[in-house]
Amino acid sequence: MPLIDLKISNKNYFYLIAAFSIIIILASILLALYTITDNYRSLSYLDKAYGINARIDKIYSIMKDAENQQRGYLITKRSDFLRTYDLTKKEINLEYDVLYSILKDEKEQQENLIILRVEIDLKMKILEKGKNYFEAGNIKNDSLRSIIAKGDFIMDKTRETINKMKKIEYKRFAHLRENTFTKSELSIFIIALTSGISILLLISILVALKREHASKTLVEEKLIESEKLLQQQVHMLNLSNKELEQFAYVASHDLEEPLRKISSFSEKIHLKLNNYPDEEVIDCLKRLNTSVARMKILINDLLNYSRVTRLLDVNEKVNLDIIFKLIVEDLGVALTTKKALVTITPLDELQGNNTQLRQLFQNLISNALKFSDKPSPQINVNARYLTVEELTHTNWIKDFNPKHKKYYCIFVKDNGIGFELQYLRQIFIIFQRLHGRSEYEGTGIGLAICKRIVENHEGFITAESEVGKGTTFIVGLPTNNLI
Repeated sequence: MPLIDLKISNKNYFYLIAAFSIIIILASILLALYTITDNYRSLSYLDKAYGINARIDKIYSIMKDAENQQRGYLITKRSDFLRTYDLTKKEINLEYDVLYSILKDEKEQQENLIILRVEIDLKMKILEKGKNYFEAGNIKNDSLRSIIAKGDFIMDKTRETINKMKKIEYKRFAHLRENTFTKSELSIFIIALTSGISILLLISILVALKREHASKTLVEEKLIESEKLLQQQVHMLNLSNKELEQFAYVASHDLEEPLRKISSFSEKIHLKLNNYPDEEVIDCLKRLNTSVARMKILINDLLNYSRVTRLLDVNEKVNLDIIFKLIVEDLGVALTTKKALVTITPLDELQGNNTQLRQLFQNLISNALKFSDKPSPQINVNARYLTVEELTHTNWIKDFNPKHKKYYCIFVKDNGIGFELQYLRQIFIIFQRLHGRSEYEGTGIGLAICKRIVENHEGFITAESEVGKGTTFIVGLPTNNLI
């Protein structure tokens, strides 16, 4: 049976520990609140229990004092001992009312409260009877003994009732005390357990942080290694580009030298044959000169293509209006010869490389002139800003991975011969031609140079075309707002 991989990522492990820690903290808070509330209830009842016993004792003390007042009269015959009766009655009733308000909801004490009330009333009646008997002045020993005996009996019963009530309160107090100690011990155990779990969680968090730090350190080391490798590759690429550029320059120079000699010898042969005209030889010399001229153009185009592979500064300020004005001036003879009409709407400034962008748009204007079968070619240049979202609704960037949010799209439209869209990718490949040299001159490098320039600027180039109606080249250059 295959083992199940239960490995948890550092991030999820940390979240799990954090969630468990929150649960433990909440449980600890709830336990603390419960313990505090329960202790508060216990303390409140302790105060209540002390108050009950104190009032019970006070009631008994008042009754005992009243009895002692009458006995003091018998000994001293002082009448002021008898004048405290009304005050005693008022005081004992007040104490009983307070005690009753405290114990009226206690079922165990309800019967004792009733008995105590009866005993208090009986005792107060006996005290009142004794007072009246003493004030009459006709004191007889038998009557006196009866009053004292009844008073002692009531006091004994009252003492029993009070002892019962106090015993119930002591029992309840003991039970409460036992529960309090039990809960305190449980609270101490839970606090100790919570503390232990908290320590374990802290250790787990430290382990998770250590794992995260180790993971980040490993990633950073890999990134450093990757960066070093990338720098080495960039360095090697720069060396390769420099070697390629140097090779292209040397190769073009070395190739141009034999061509100059071939051209020079051809002219000398042509001069020698002026006195001996031979049409076949002269025709061969013309073809030779034409091939030499085409070879020179090819070498020059190859040199230009090698130059655009260099990563030049693409953060220069480029004024497209000035660029197109210079292009029209450079192509003035060709435009006049072909009676071409170039319309350029006002364009914005952007960042790029002036030299490469001038070459880019000059190649596109030259193409529009070259591939035209109309007596008066028309070339229209305009531009507008388009966001990536808007570009996704077109077919212009289906093979392009945009890195910027917005692009400045320049449209170069002509009314030339056009081409079928199935050859769209082919026209941007070096040395690829859709027509023979006999139809249209060229080396097949111009649009490849355009594509390389646009790539240097992190933009895109594409075209829309229809045979016989013309072509529109779309050049998208970024506005430096990265995605």
